[in-house]
Amino acid sequence: MRLLTAPESQENIAELLFDWTQEDETWLLAEFGRIPLFEDMISYIQTYEGMGCEFNVWFYGDLPVAITAVLDNAPSNQKSWLGTIVVHPMKRKSGIGCSVIRTLLGEKNDVVFSGIPYDLNEWSLFLGKCGFEQYGIEEEGKKYLILVHPNG
Repeated sequence: MRLLTAPESQENIAELLFDWTQEDETWLLAEFGRIPLFEDMISYIQTYEGMGCEFNVWFYGDLPVAITAVLDNAPSNQKSWLGTIVVHPMKRKSGIGCSVIRTLLGEKNDVVFSGIPYDLNEWSLFLGKCGFEQYGIEEEGKKYLILVHPNG
């Protein structure tokens, strides 16, 4: 499977995120605390880009299949963090998500971290299948499970 990224505008990324997450109440509530409007998706992207995250749309052939947001040098530890990965609803459980993560990891020379709400077991199982391991627990108002991919 060969995945490629291409530059996309904030509006295009927001449109894809909005369309692909309409049925993902768990993700929407975790990220927004409510069901967001389209304009909220643009603000979401702008906020994370303002913190240094880079959003990418991943394509398989000509079809967009995933969106990621990665922070290369987090203020907390100067390491890369996978902040978001959303796969097209019709492509989920097909290996696309892990393929995207493997491709991302191939571009990094060090460990990659990710943090998820503590009680979202399905998310931790997915990241575990992609090679992430439990690293710790943080509490910042909410409890988060921190995972790390040793990447080599």
